[in-house]
Amino acid sequence: MKRWLVALLVLLAVIILISPGVVGRIAEKNLEENIEWAATEASGVEFRKERFDRGWFASEGRHRLVLTHPSARKAAAEYRDKHGYAELPSLIIDTRLDHGLLPVSSLGRNRGTLAPGLASAVSTFHIDPGNGELTPLPGALYSNVALDGSSRSRYLLETGVTEIDDTTIQWQGADVVFETDWSRGVFNAHGRIEPINISNDVDTLRIGAMSIAADQTRSDYGFNVGTAAFDIESMTVESANAPVTIGKMAFASDAAIENERVNIGTRINIDEIAVASMGEMSFAMDMGLRRLDARSVQVVVAAFREAHAAPDPELALAELFPRIEDDLQKIVAAGVEFRIDRLDVTLPQGKVSTKMTIEIPEGDAGADFSWGAVLLAMTATADVRMPAELFEFARLMSPQAEALVTMGLLQQDGNEYVMNAEYAQGLLNVNGAPMPIPIPGM
Repeated sequence: MKRWLVALLVLLAVIILISPGVVGRIAEKNLEENIEWAATEASGVEFRKERFDRGWFASEGRHRLVLTHPSARKAAAEYRDKHGYAELPSLIIDTRLDHGLLPVSSLGRNRGTLAPGLASAVSTFHIDPGNGELTPLPGALYSNVALDGSSRSRYLLETGVTEIDDTTIQWQGADVVFETDWSRGVFNAHGRIEPINISNDVDTLRIGAMSIAADQTRSDYGFNVGTAAFDIESMTVESANAPVTIGKMAFASDAAIENERVNIGTRINIDEIAVASMGEMSFAMDMGLRRLDARSVQVVVAAFREAHAAPDPELALAELFPRIEDDLQKIVAAGVEFRIDRLDVTLPQGKVSTKMTIEIPEGDAGADFSWGAVLLAMTATADVRMPAELFEFARLMSPQAEALVTMGLLQQDGNEYVMNAEYAQGLLNVNGAPMPIPIPGM
């Protein structure tokens, strides 16, 4: 009995006193791998490790997130130059890791836990405008790293308010859960961000609650597949000049690989757009790409990532086409389908509806490849419909709209104007009238 007690005490001593130092090294490696994985996924941003102080029971690290997307970087550079700062604006992420098979040191902080794992962590955030004077951001990210390296994080934001210069920002909180497993390339995010109001003496921006649902997995080709959805309940701009009200906005996408082919779908719905003096509008789109060659897509995606991470992203993107031209040809030669199953734009005068399909059959990706041959083999259909009231409005706004009818591109059909188009073997047929078009190289 005493031997078992002694063995148990020794085991507890190992778990509580000795394991934290050993596990700490593993937890640090896990943190770096998760950040590296996030950096490859977050196109247009760069994560920089500034320091990592590893202790026996707890470690602390700091990372900096800098925008690298060309347009964002240009805006950040203009902000830096305007204020005379030395650096670009960036986000600072401070992380405390309490490690050990039983992270006992975490009990002294908010949301500490003794759940077995590699580490229990809390991350806080600051904004560095470029002068090194950090401004704390509300909210914190609480994470638990399991023994298998997977992690579950929860971002919590309490209700609050702050003032920056003459602008007041109010938020009602957020609760978003992230689940990651870098070894399997898994990333899931589910949660809700409550309404946010931003106002000054002139304008007020009201953003309704936002919901996030993403289930992504890294494919064998280096890019993610899965589903993602982002909804915003409403958005309002209260302004004396041009008040705008936008109803529910829903954005969703999905990607899957089947038989080394990639299928991608995108859906956008905006229930209501109300602009002063213009009336109410809405927008809905459902489109997809089918049968993309996965290996060529892998090369193209990797090339874009490298261009965004280059010292001069704008120059790298401008010089990108020669690098990916061969793989673009392979994608096209393997056969592709592009569909717009729904594109509805509703205006006060009525709804414009569009459907379109473009199909490219398999062809030659070798030395005999030509874009002219692709155009000759391609088939396409399009159907566009608009109410007569809307066409009459367009004709009042621009007399050139009448030319669409004269040329036969639009044809009146009862209370609608329609365009039914078919394309095959270099011949375009619009509303029953053939319209030959020149094919390059033919």
